[in-house]
Amino acid sequence: MEQKKEITDNFKNMVKNINAALAPGKTIGDLAEAIVQGVYDNINCQHVFLSRYDSASSMFKAIAWRSPVNPSDVALEQKFMGSSYSSNQPVVVNDLSLYNYRLRPAVARLGFMSLVGMPLMAKHGLVGVLEAFSDKVNHFSDFDVDLLALYANQAAAAIEKADLAKECSYWAAEKEFLIEAINMEQASIGTLLYKVGDTFSTLLGVDGVAVFGLDSEVEGSPLQEVMAKGFSMADVGRLKSLYNKECLTRFGQMDGGSGECILKQSLKTIGSSDTKLLYTVPVAYKQTLYGIIVFYWRQLGKETNMGSLEGFIKRIVGDISSVLGRKHLYNNIQRISFSDIVTGLANRRLFDYVLAREIKKVKRASGSLSLLMIDIDFFKNINDTYGHLVGDSVLEQIGLMMRESFRSIDLPARYGGEEFAVVLPDTDRDNAIAVADRFRDKVARHSFQVGSQIINVTISVGGTTYNKDEATAPITVNSLIRAADRALYQAKQLGRNITMFGGS
Repeated sequence: MEQKKEITDNFKNMVKNINAALAPGKTIGDLAEAIVQGVYDNINCQHVFLSRYDSASSMFKAIAWRSPVNPSDVALEQKFMGSSYSSNQPVVVNDLSLYNYRLRPAVARLGFMSLVGMPLMAKHGLVGVLEAFSDKVNHFSDFDVDLLALYANQAAAAIEKADLAKECSYWAAEKEFLIEAINMEQASIGTLLYKVGDTFSTLLGVDGVAVFGLDSEVEGSPLQEVMAKGFSMADVGRLKSLYNKECLTRFGQMDGGSGECILKQSLKTIGSSDTKLLYTVPVAYKQTLYGIIVFYWRQLGKETNMGSLEGFIKRIVGDISSVLGRKHLYNNIQRISFSDIVTGLANRRLFDYVLAREIKKVKRASGSLSLLMIDIDFFKNINDTYGHLVGDSVLEQIGLMMRESFRSIDLPARYGGEEFAVVLPDTDRDNAIAVADRFRDKVARHSFQVGSQIINVTISVGGTTYNKDEATAPITVNSLIRAADRALYQAKQLGRNITMFGGS
C-alpha cells in the first residue's frame, strides 16, 4: 500500500509537471519529456518511448524516450502491434520472444522481453503511442498496466490540447492573411505571390522558399522568379527547368486548396551530398495557373502535426487562389467594360474618359494635344458585297494594326460603326499629321485577307491639335471632337484616302 501511495503521489507530481510543460513558450516536446520521465520513474522498466502518430504520412515518430536505443520513424504497417494501436486497443505482451517473427531483427537483439503499449487517442483519432519495455518475461503487473493507461490518458489529452492551440493559431494567422490579401486585391499578381511566400517563410519557419510567377511572353521558361530565400541561384535555375510546360499544364488543373495540391520531391544540391525534400504548391484557380511556391525544412520537428500543417497550407493557397481568381474576373469585367469586343481597342466610354483627362492635363501645363478621327472608306459597300462577317474581320484587322502602330501613351479607340479615334498626348500639329499619313498609307498598302478573299481598304483621316499657348478659344471634349470631325468630313468630300487637319 505504501508503494502504491508513493507511486500515486509521484503521479500527481507528474500531472503538475505536465501542466507546467503546457505553459506558454513550452512545446509538445517538453510535455513528452515530462510524461516519459514520469513513466520511467514510477514503472520498473528499462525502456520508455512516446511516439506521435502523423496521420498525413501514416508514420510513428518518437519524440521522447528513456532508453539506450535511439528509435527511428516507423510506418503504421511496419509498427509492431500497429493495427492494435490504430484500433484503440492496449497491448500487453508478456513474452516478446513469441513474437520475434514479427519484430525487426535489430530490435529483437536488444533483449526486449515484455511490453505494455497504450494508444493515445483524441477526438479525431490516434495521435500517438506510449510504450514501456522490460528485459524480463511477465514483468508488468496489472497495476503497472493501469498506471501506464493513466499516463497515456494524460498524454493524449495534453497532445490534443496542444494540437488544438496550434490549430487555433493557424486559423488566426489565416484570417489575418486573408484580410491582408483582400486589401491587396488591386496589387499585382507578383506582389500577391510574394505575400504568400513571405507568409510561409515567417509562419511556417521554413528554411527555404522560392516563389515563381508565370509570364508566357518571356523567352525560355515561362516561370519568373518572384522571391527566393534559402535557395542558391543554381537551385532556382534548376527549378525553372524542372517545371516544364507539361508539368505546368498539370499544375493548372490543381485548383488551389482542393485535393492533393501539395507535391513532394527531392532536389540534390549541386556540389554537395545534401538532398532537400521540396514541398511544391501550385497556385491555381479554375484551370488557370498563377504561380508556384516551393519550400523546404532542413529538419522538421518530430512533434509537428503534418496533417494540421498541410491543412493550413492548403487553406492559405486556397485563399490566395480565390483572391487571384476575383482579381482575374475583375480585370475581365474591366476589359469588357472599356474594350470594344470586335477590335479589342478602347471603346467609346474609355475614349471619353481619357480625352477629358488629357484635356485637363494640357490646360494645366504647356504642350500640345492632338486628336485623330478615322473613317473606313466605302465600308457600307464592303458589308453589302461580302457580308457583315467580312466587314467585322476588316474592323478586327484595322484594330490590330492600330494597336501596333501607335505609342503606348496614345489611345486608339473604336468611336462607333466604322469610325475610329486616336488620342495623341504631347503631340503637335506637324507630328500628328505625319502619324496620320503614315497610318493611312499603311492601311492602303495592306491586303485584307478574309478566307480566300483579298480586299483593298482605304481610310480617311481628320485631325486637330490644341496648344495652350496658341489657343484663341477655350477647349472642351466636344469642341475638340467637332474640329476633328469637320476635318474628316472635308477629307471625305475631297475624294477619300486623304488626311485633313483643322483648327480646334
